[in-house]
Amino acid sequence: MNIELIGNFVGLTLAHTGFIGSGQDGELMVPYLILQSGAKREVQNFEAATQQEAIELAHKAIEDQQSSVDAWAYAQEGVVELEDGTKQDVYLIKAWSNDLAEPIQLYQMFQSSPFKLIGNIQMLNFEQAGFDMEQAETFMNALNSGILSHKSANENWQSWFE
Repeated sequence: MNIELIGNFVGLTLAHTGFIGSGQDGELMVPYLILQSGAKREVQNFEAATQQEAIELAHKAIEDQQSSVDAWAYAQEGVVELEDGTKQDVYLIKAWSNDLAEPIQLYQMFQSSPFKLIGNIQMLNFEQAGFDMEQAETFMNALNSGILSHKSANENWQSWFE
């Protein structure tokens, strides 16, 4: 399994999501999917009358196209409940490649207005996706490289954190 490849892909997706979010001025981000075949990447946006419809369209696209691509990454807005019972806005990211047992799922907390990223990215199923904890540092280094590869986001990355 190429942990560097998937970590880099997740980092690029996180950076792109932050870049989009930084310009949304409090509006919901349109869910999007990045498909990769060889060196070619394609971005698909899923606009619909409701956020739920857009999410369903994206999941259908993943289902329809997964067998014909090497990897994909998906991002949408969501909400998590914190330990104290409060709700927190998050960017939910899922990424998959041919050698993963299941898509890796992560989330990044954020504040929409003024835009800020909060804390570190949280991995929900690192081991279930097929990684072992000895690979966590390699994954995070690759994720950081992916963030750096997004020029527009990289220029603002540090200023987006509290």
